[in-house]
Amino acid sequence: MSDLRARLDRLSRSPGERRDPAPLPPSLADRLARLRTRSAEINARRPTDGELAQRLGGTVLAPALLAVERSFPLPFAHGATRVVGAVELAEGARRSLRDDAELDAEGMLFLDTETSGLAGGTGTTAFVLGLAMVRDDVLTVRQLLMTGFGGERPLLEQLAAALQTHNCLVTFNGKSFDLPLLRARARLAGVECPDAALRHLDLLHVTRRRLREGWPDCRLRTAEEHALGYARTDDFPGAEVPAAWQRWLQRGDAAPLPRILDHNREDLLSLAGLLAVLAHPTAREAPLLHATRGPAAPSPLPA
Repeated sequence: MSDLRARLDRLSRSPGERRDPAPLPPSLADRLARLRTRSAEINARRPTDGELAQRLGGTVLAPALLAVERSFPLPFAHGATRVVGAVELAEGARRSLRDDAELDAEGMLFLDTETSGLAGGTGTTAFVLGLAMVRDDVLTVRQLLMTGFGGERPLLEQLAAALQTHNCLVTFNGKSFDLPLLRARARLAGVECPDAALRHLDLLHVTRRRLREGWPDCRLRTAEEHALGYARTDDFPGAEVPAAWQRWLQRGDAAPLPRILDHNREDLLSLAGLLAVLAHPTAREAPLLHATRGPAAPSPLPA
């Protein structure tokens, strides 16, 4: 104890230059002020909802929620596949569901999402909800885009309203990904998701069962190539979508958003193309369907 007192006494009486104290870390107030400045700079560069809607050719539905619509009169071509009309789409769905229940194309709702993460989970949100429906021989694609988290509840309310007016949902891997995610987000937002009464046609499972033969995998891009004869050009990679959404939120970078909507729209058109193939599949498009039929009878020669 006496040694410690002696050392402290010597230190207190040591001659010589004392070091300046180390600078204190920035105060919390300073850091918050810098963050507010940075946020203000980002918001000054970020387009408003109205400006972004104009750029995308859409409308503002609610704060932080935009809607973009495109119409595709039937028939239309998607790759080498011709989507002829509503009757054909209904027939493709009926054959895929493998039951005799009545099905009308106008009762079908095509659905696809773009999300903030590919793994799912409670923290993942669908910031793009793509819906497509048939009315009067026109396929209308309606895309809802959140520009901030305040748009999630109105987006889910739009989904709930659409589900109430249709009786069959058409997705690709929707049973495992899109629907569980949307249900979870709806519960958190306090929005009822009335999907329980809908029939759900997940074309991933139908494609595995009826179309896939020698394909490397059963992703939608692979189905497009092998079943639809369709190859995308300048497509925005799905794996990059979450990072692009984060850049929009953090830096106001809107450049990727039009391409993300294009990517989502192509997904929805491919769902209609797959139904067209499944309505009247050829041996090339559906080798599994034709594998047990034996050789076709030779066509008669023209007279």
